[in-house]
Amino acid sequence: MLDWIAENSGTLQVAVSLFTAVVWLAYLHILWLNFRRQRQPVILINRSIARDENAHCFVTNMGAEPIYLLEVMARVVTDDKTYHVKVTEREEVALNDVENPLTRTNQGPIKSGDFIDIGSFLDLLRRAEARIGTEGLFDKVRQMDLTVAAADGHTTRLIAARHEFRAEWKDGKPYFVPERIMAHQIRNVFQRRKITTMLEEQIE
Repeated sequence: MLDWIAENSGTLQVAVSLFTAVVWLAYLHILWLNFRRQRQPVILINRSIARDENAHCFVTNMGAEPIYLLEVMARVVTDDKTYHVKVTEREEVALNDVENPLTRTNQGPIKSGDFIDIGSFLDLLRRAEARIGTEGLFDKVRQMDLTVAAADGHTTRLIAARHEFRAEWKDGKPYFVPERIMAHQIRNVFQRRKITTMLEEQIE
């Protein structure tokens, strides 16, 4: 056995070196995946305070890096039609009634672990009505899906998340129930590109 090892020491050294290199590459790959996962942005869109139309929507940045909220888009499903509209601006607040114009918009940076209140479901519906130029969405709403688009502070790329809320009517009031616990993180490059195109088409 010792003679065989001595005769093939060169081959064994190459094999050990290759094995060590494979182990290190696998280890580095695991480290890279963990690092990448920790740096991935996570946006939460939660219902809070109440359950009916007065429930507020909070957008929380759970990622390790700050983000800049660009737009909040709503997909409002009614009895007879579906609307896609931006509801970022707090149009229910009169511009002349505020000292700081920033209080009239949801755009702005969100630090890691911070959140902002983008308004109640009633506020969002009223903004949608103002944007669309129609009335009566509140009385006909069956579902509201909210998509938040933001810029990642680390890579300046577009990131997004979506949360669906179905409207369950009780005693003449809609109660907005989330379809899932967590917001869906939109990581697919084609879906992000679709959102980017939609935002570019709606530039005013």
